[in-house]
Amino acid sequence: MNNLVKITKDERRAKALTDLARNRYLTISELKEPYRQIGEYHEIICEIILAIMCKYGFETLNPKTLIEFAKENIKVLTSAEISLIDDLRIKRNNIVYYGETVTSDFLSARKSVIDWIIEKMLKTC
Repeated sequence: MNNLVKITKDERRAKALTDLARNRYLTISELKEPYRQIGEYHEIICEIILAIMCKYGFETLNPKTLIEFAKENIKVLTSAEISLIDDLRIKRNNIVYYGETVTSDFLSARKSVIDWIIEKMLKTC
């Protein structure tokens, strides 16, 4: 995997990242705009994956590498869930870098699955 850096396993950092992701997840319903919720979901998922990586002794700042790591190492995720995580990354990037607008339909059609993915991943931390 490109951009994957070997580090000393870091349980303290993993816990801090997991706590941050949990706190973000608890407050996501306060965000009203779909584009902000998509960005926050993306950040939550990235923080959880990075927390798991820290437990394995790896790190990266590259979101694509995070997803590759999740695909290969987080066995509770299905290929469809990994694909949805990647779709979320792409949608977030299109919003942030290209000013793409997003309707609430995009999020409402996927929200329950995204919540399921996050809850499932938090249990592995």
